[in-house]
Amino acid sequence: MREKDQTKKEKIVQAVFEIVDHDGLAGLSFGKIAKWAGISSGTPYVYYRDKTDMLSQIYIATKQELESGLDDRLAKSNSTKEQLITCLEYFAQQYMKYPLQANYIMAIHAAPELITPAARQAGASFAHNLNELYCQLCYETKAAATADNQTLVGALLLGPIMWLLRQAKLNGTQVKDTQIKKVVRISVNGLFEENNHES
Repeated sequence: MREKDQTKKEKIVQAVFEIVDHDGLAGLSFGKIAKWAGISSGTPYVYYRDKTDMLSQIYIATKQELESGLDDRLAKSNSTKEQLITCLEYFAQQYMKYPLQANYIMAIHAAPELITPAARQAGASFAHNLNELYCQLCYETKAAATADNQTLVGALLLGPIMWLLRQAKLNGTQVKDTQIKKVVRISVNGLFEENNHES
C-alpha cells in the first residue's frame, strides 16, 4: 500500500475546490483532479475509495472548518435572539473568508445525492442549531411564523444572506460586514415583529 502524504492530500482537496469553482461538480474526475494538483493519476485512490467517498470526506471536513469557533461566539450572546443573529452573521462571515470552501458546500447542497447519507447527517449540525434557535425564539415570542422543519427555517433565515453573497460573487464585489449585519437583523426582526405574533 502506498504511503499517505498529507501534502498531496491537501493538494487534492485544493484542486477539488478550484475545479468545482471553475467547472462545477460535473467537471470532477480523479484524472482531472490529479492533473490539476500535479500528482500521479493513481494518487487520489490512496486517500479515497471513490468519488463519493472523496466528496463526502471533503464535505464533512469543510463544514467543520467553516463552523469552528461558532460555539464560542454563541456563548458570548445574552439572549436567544442575539444567538440567532450571531449564528447568521458568523455563517456569512465564514463564507466570505473561505469563498472556495463555501462554494463547494453550496455545490454539494445543490446535489446532496453525490455524498453519503452519513456525510449529510454529519454536516447538518449548523442547520440543526439554527432550527433550535429559531424554534426557541418562536416559543419565547409566541410568534405565529413557526416553521416545523429545517428546510423552511433555512429558507427563511439564510435566503436573504445567500442572495447577498451570490450577487457579490456574480458582480465581483465584496460584501461589507455592515451589510451583513443589516440584512441579518432586518431578516430576524421582520420574522418576529408584532404582526407575526398570535393574537
